[in-house]
Amino acid sequence: MVVNTTTYIGLSKPTEDELAKDWTVTPDLVEDNNTQIIDKCDVNLQSRTPAFIGRSGNPSVGAGSRSLEFIDYEGFVVGTGKLIFTNPGVATGTNEWGVELPFVVNSTYHVVGTALNDAPGPLHCIGEGYYYDSSAVGTSGTFAVDVVTVAGVSYARFISETFAGKGTRIIGSASPVAIADGDRINFSFMFKKA
Repeated sequence: MVVNTTTYIGLSKPTEDELAKDWTVTPDLVEDNNTQIIDKCDVNLQSRTPAFIGRSGNPSVGAGSRSLEFIDYEGFVVGTGKLIFTNPGVATGTNEWGVELPFVVNSTYHVVGTALNDAPGPLHCIGEGYYYDSSAVGTSGTFAVDVVTVAGVSYARFISETFAGKGTRIIGSASPVAIADGDRINFSFMFKKA
């Protein structure tokens, strides 16, 4: 039984030659099609420890952790990430932050920035997240995730919501506050890889 997968929606269907046959009553076609559908849906969850960088100096989660979990489904990547800050060794780094994504983001499909700076411009929103400040509820809050590619590596950046005293758009070394023991950043993302 000869079965092809359609280009855009991943539907398994018989070839033109098979269509000319009486394939609708053939149990082999149903079995082949179901096997292909099961194989396509069986996408493994992957994980990694991403780089966590600052524009002018890298931050550190200290004894905490950095993690990403994601799936790559036919070139579309969906996942979550978290940064847990735990003493000793928590450091704010310098200026705006970026968290390494598992693949380079497709700059034809998405509007992708080229620098970790406070000039996001009209970039593509690829996700959302929450910044938890363990010592001040007022500076905890949600943020949008956009993307920049620097030196061949794509990074998620965090654009914070408005809050009193906000001095920059991008979450970084001093915005919304200097990170400290017990703080967390959780985020989700979805993008098309290059």
